[in-house]
Amino acid sequence: MKKILFTAALLACGLFASAQLYIYKDGQLRFSMDETPDSVVFHAPAVQEPVEEPKVPYNYDANLQYHAAPNEYLNGCQQAGRVITEYYNGIRGNKTLKVYVPYGYDENKKYNILYLMHGGSENENTIFGNDVMLQNILDHMIMNGELEPLIVVTPTFNGNGSEAQNFYEEFRASVIPFVEGKYSTYAESTSEADIKASRRHRAYGGFSMGCVSTWNVFLYCLDICAYFMPLSGDLWCNGCNSGQDKARTIDDAIAKSGFTTRDYFIFAATGSDDIAYPNENPQIQAMKNSSNFVYTSDFSKGNLYFMVAPGLTHWWGYVRHYVYDGLPYFFHE
Repeated sequence: MKKILFTAALLACGLFASAQLYIYKDGQLRFSMDETPDSVVFHAPAVQEPVEEPKVPYNYDANLQYHAAPNEYLNGCQQAGRVITEYYNGIRGNKTLKVYVPYGYDENKKYNILYLMHGGSENENTIFGNDVMLQNILDHMIMNGELEPLIVVTPTFNGNGSEAQNFYEEFRASVIPFVEGKYSTYAESTSEADIKASRRHRAYGGFSMGCVSTWNVFLYCLDICAYFMPLSGDLWCNGCNSGQDKARTIDDAIAKSGFTTRDYFIFAATGSDDIAYPNENPQIQAMKNSSNFVYTSDFSKGNLYFMVAPGLTHWWGYVRHYVYDGLPYFFHE
């Protein structure tokens, strides 16, 4: 209900000298007006800018152990996100990829983004397909407050001259500009400068041959990506015959980037009985001895961790739980 209160004061000579007008709505002052012979001045109550709450530090476990997601997380969720098929024309020709957007996705909000690559003899449909259904785990984690809403993209290294080792070229030139030009991430635009400026809100990971692609993305895209999730695989590169060779190659890439240990973070994982363990483990052990890495899963203090799940083998049915364990540790630094 609107209430108008008008008061006037007259000078002794009987002429109108000033007036004040107050307008209320729902018991609150909306504006006031002072009128004088020379001017009319409106006054609106001061609007207090919202105060951004200080960011609460994430509660890391410094020695994270494997925990499978609850069984119900493998089933559909009442707050389900969407998986969208997208078509793009990039440096490797016409290709498709899948994009997961969380429940309540709002194009006016900014989202962190994870690019997650499939393994050999698989494709862009695998991770959100019936055998893995990673979207169900993401949905439940987000609904239960274990994970901030984010975008997850599953591209493919298949076809048109592409392969796991060189996918970083397509990732940089075609995939990021297409996806982040269409979906709302922290990149203000798809210019090189804005892609670089938003690197702390971008992650890349992959399983098996997708893990091979992950290590190469680390080598060649460190300037546009800060978080990495290599799952069950090692670095494949020329002259990389030992764990020490692979660690030195990674050290060289870091030296060229100019970044410090607070600028990149690696959560690696595999099973103790995984066929990839004998190759991945020596590489990680050599990396632990490098001054470029501080080994802990507490990413407020370090930047490298290797989670080994006892008895597990080379299978997405296990690997999806590595994502469940590691992904909440991303995007806090």
